[in-house]
Amino acid sequence: MRPHEVQVREFEVLKKVKHENIVKLLAIEEEQEGRGKVIVMELCTGGSLFNILDDPENTYGLQEKEFLLVLEHLSAGMKHLRDNNLVHRDLKPGNIMKFIAEDGRTIFKLTDFGAARELEEDQQFASLYGTEEYLHPDMYERAVLRKSVIGKKFGATVDLWSIGVTLYHVATGVISGTQNSENGPIEWGRELPINCQLSAGLKKLVTPLLAGLLEVDSQRIWSFDRFFSEVTSTLSCKIVHVFHINKAHSIRIYLHPEETYEEFKCLVMEQTDVSPSNQIILYQDTSLLSVIDECTAGRGYPSTKEEDPMMLFSRENNNVTLAQEGDLPKFPSFPNLVSVENDASLAKTACSVGHECKRRIEKLSRSSKLTHACVERFTSLVCLDLERVATKCNKLCEITKCTVNMTEASARGQKTFRELLKVLGHSETMDSELNLCTEVTTLNQELVSELAPAIHQLHQRYVTEKTLRREWSAATRGLLCPAESRSPARARTLIDRLRDSWQHLLRDRATRNLTYNDEQFHVLERIKVSETGRRVKTLFETECRPAVAQLADCLADWYKMAQTVYLQARILDKDVDTFEHRLDTFSRRSTEADCIFHNSLQEVLQRVTVDGKIAPRTPGRQTRGRESAKKFRNSIKDIRVVQEEISSVLKENSDLVSKFHNLAFALNRDEASNGEDK
Repeated sequence: MRPHEVQVREFEVLKKVKHENIVKLLAIEEEQEGRGKVIVMELCTGGSLFNILDDPENTYGLQEKEFLLVLEHLSAGMKHLRDNNLVHRDLKPGNIMKFIAEDGRTIFKLTDFGAARELEEDQQFASLYGTEEYLHPDMYERAVLRKSVIGKKFGATVDLWSIGVTLYHVATGVISGTQNSENGPIEWGRELPINCQLSAGLKKLVTPLLAGLLEVDSQRIWSFDRFFSEVTSTLSCKIVHVFHINKAHSIRIYLHPEETYEEFKCLVMEQTDVSPSNQIILYQDTSLLSVIDECTAGRGYPSTKEEDPMMLFSRENNNVTLAQEGDLPKFPSFPNLVSVENDASLAKTACSVGHECKRRIEKLSRSSKLTHACVERFTSLVCLDLERVATKCNKLCEITKCTVNMTEASARGQKTFRELLKVLGHSETMDSELNLCTEVTTLNQELVSELAPAIHQLHQRYVTEKTLRREWSAATRGLLCPAESRSPARARTLIDRLRDSWQHLLRDRATRNLTYNDEQFHVLERIKVSETGRRVKTLFETECRPAVAQLADCLADWYKMAQTVYLQARILDKDVDTFEHRLDTFSRRSTEADCIFHNSLQEVLQRVTVDGKIAPRTPGRQTRGRESAKKFRNSIKDIRVVQEEISSVLKENSDLVSKFHNLAFALNRDEASNGEDK
């Protein structure tokens, strides 16, 4: 039983706090025998965080989703304590409980406030409390190493160190600090272990947070305010799942709410080495920029899932190599001598390795499934691009044909007027552009003979004939797909068997002395652990990994062709835009030339005398003609507006005439019928 003063202190603290992430105080009752008081608190059926981390599934730390939940709830609970000027002084995974709410939510709650006390931000204390592994180094020196430090006091920041050690434990499955030999050097690192289950995107945010908390120097350690601020910033990020096809690997981008497309591409480059200019990012069957624009803030990005991510392709790199993972831990071997104590520990290690195998099998299965999905999406993108280019080309062909016809008609009209003027005796040349028929014919020939056939050929092959899809189907026909062969489900079944055997050996360890029959069953469970471990390892190494490696080779060959088609479609699209610009320039020049010709013609006609002869040209007429042409060009827009208004009025008049005609017809019919009656 705890000392009376500890009980009283815990009672007082629990009365002051009331928060979702702190275990509720339900009642304080007296023991029937009168020996002390009893705290009645809410039941947390999920056990402590320490027990969760002790499970073989979490040997290398919690999965990312669970880690973020612990980070959020631990931060919220500690903020409530600091708002009430309280320090916990014994933070550790064993004092964080998992509570399952009625709606199924998981809530982590702080508990055990026997060492807690009120302490302002600038106050200090000298008493020693806490658990060795999670103690601040200065407190560890005094409490464990028994080093005498006269006048040494501690502040509220001791909780920050404990938070840092706890979070490191949750992220990696081990206590921070590595020492491979007794009294040997301590190994320091700037990165989290490679077998940590956190993604590279989250590691980038968590590593400086842990470094700020695990700081011995009191002048450099973070404050509570900064810790809470950084946690809030991390939790506010939009998680964007991206599948990088060049590595057949999924990544997670933590995008801050205010960051835009430019920052998003830079974050992608940090994890993939694909430069922003070479990134092709697809969301579902279209480009990401079709869903957002470059100024869209991170909070406005579409939601993604690990099973349905964005797809990242490269404009330059068309190689596909599987992402390198750390070496798979080895399954332990049981010694010939039966030992109930040692066998349970070895079975637990086997379960840990088995869970790691299962996770890798699930990753490979997901990669296999997403590889097929990315082929389908990229094919759809290429087909959409070719459809769009072909449609633009067809419209451009029609416009070019009309331009050719109009130019030829204009040329024929000019030729007729020139011949007529010759008949009238007009021998001087008129101010007009040279005949543009040759130029437009050349343009049309370039479109019809070169650009359009290239577009239609590409469209025919990859849209109509579906060559990309057929090539992929032919290449992957007969390949084993881990997702289709249900490898993840088989791995889960094997891991369940491993855990059952481990639990059996645990019960034997608790029994200690086994009968002959029990010992035979014990040996059987050892054999089952070894055999099941071999099967799950075989499933990973000889079935799943080779299958995905073969699929990656097929993807590399297919993407070389698909990437070429994609780039060809983009080049042809630019060629169509360039041709359209040239045609537009020609049309403007043709219109200007036609205006100049008609102004010149008008000038000549004004000089025609009564007897049909043409008077000499007076100075200034040419200049006025050009000014008139300029005014004419500037008035084209106004003329179009007037034409639209006239069309509207004509339509209204037509409707009125039609109504009047119908009315007149009806009146005539009535008069005729009246005449017959008479």
